[in-house]
Amino acid sequence: MKKGNQMILKQILVILLVGVAYSGNLLSQNTSFSRGKMLTKENAIEDFGILHSSLINYHPAPFFYVNEVDFTTFYESQKASITDSLSEMDFLFLCRKLVSQIRCGHTQALPSDNWFASVKGLDNQIPFEMKHVEGKIYISNTVDDSLDFQINDELISVNNRPVQDIIDELLAMETGDGFTQVFRNALIEKRFGIYMLFLSGIPQEYVIEFRNSKGEIKQTAVQPTKKRAVELVKPALPDNLNKILETSWSSFSFDSEANLGYLRIRSFMEKKEYKKYYKQVFKYLKQHPNSKLIIDLRENSGGDFRHGNRFLTYLSSEKVLLNFERPGKKRTENEYVKYSGWDKLVQFAFAIKPRKYKAEGQITETFTYRPKKNAFKGKLYVITNGITFSQAALVSSHLREHGAVFFGQETGGAELGCNGILTYKLVLPNSGIKLDIPAYHVKSNSTKGEFGRGVKPDFPIALTVDNTIDHTLMEVLRIVRNN
Repeated sequence: MKKGNQMILKQILVILLVGVAYSGNLLSQNTSFSRGKMLTKENAIEDFGILHSSLINYHPAPFFYVNEVDFTTFYESQKASITDSLSEMDFLFLCRKLVSQIRCGHTQALPSDNWFASVKGLDNQIPFEMKHVEGKIYISNTVDDSLDFQINDELISVNNRPVQDIIDELLAMETGDGFTQVFRNALIEKRFGIYMLFLSGIPQEYVIEFRNSKGEIKQTAVQPTKKRAVELVKPALPDNLNKILETSWSSFSFDSEANLGYLRIRSFMEKKEYKKYYKQVFKYLKQHPNSKLIIDLRENSGGDFRHGNRFLTYLSSEKVLLNFERPGKKRTENEYVKYSGWDKLVQFAFAIKPRKYKAEGQITETFTYRPKKNAFKGKLYVITNGITFSQAALVSSHLREHGAVFFGQETGGAELGCNGILTYKLVLPNSGIKLDIPAYHVKSNSTKGEFGRGVKPDFPIALTVDNTIDHTLMEVLRIVRNN
């Protein structure tokens, strides 16, 4: 959740999609080249120390989920493992493992700009996408129909390595809020292509072992590609749900027979039309007395806190408070951590704003949102999954506190709060590895949340292999219509 900036998930996906034109066989098959620059032992240790110090001094709550002694012990053990020169990708894994210890999904290390430039324009992606379903890994999409494996075939191994071993290695360096794994699993699904690039560079080929729909185990070799996965046709809305409004980030439909609204919100990023849009949605609901409303926040990774909280004013009978804080103590600063010019301006605005709450050792900012006259007073149902994160998880937390019924999977964002609002940028001097560090700890209004976990569904709905039908929505509609 961060004002005026793209979410972490969207940032890395955009990076992946830029510049995939072919630029020659010389580089496209060069595995060592795609491992990045080589770092001396001394340079790696220096960068690792800067990373450790920056996390402690700039992160607003580095020891919220891990105590300082354990964090320092882990840092020292990882530093001791640097006994020789190593590649940027190997060092990136060390950095990401250290970052993962603080269990903050908004804090993430990315490769250097030079590394991204080195793989730009190459055939560098594995030619399929994957998904987790009930403890197994399946192929969720492919770049074309010419491959031996198909969508929904089970993935067994890549280059003779069990795919679950690959996933476990990726989980060890993945970030997420608290102790839930759902966001980490979801990110690995979204980023599987680039993560394979982190792990193996650009190999001559990938040897894929899979189980097809007949239960036969087969093996095939595929080459890295510049092609993107084919865009899948989205499942049609179930019968009786008639679309009333639609934007690039949301759609609103209504079942007049069941007196039931369905509002899908894919993002809370700042959009010019969101105020007018919500006004129309809730005016429509006001014209249908005793209506019920399903809010679908699946795949919503968050966005602007103003957007999310103004949305809540249509669902609350009392003021909505947003509180976020940072330590008031002096920190040991370094020259490698910086704010953007816009973030500097916003922090200055926070500094001159009167503060509602004062606590020793903390600087707390508070924003108050008043309920709308057209606030919805009917029964609320919410659908979430592992990508429901940041501002979307905070919205979920507020709705849970005020009696909404939840379906689907646990949110990826923690129910009791997260980190965000503004972001520091760290660039390590020797490796060039980049890090986003949030500046504030955001406190939710929840009194019911479990420490370190997301908002859990009242009605868990397992994911299915078949994605041609929205089975989750179908099940929610069945339960809600049958009350």
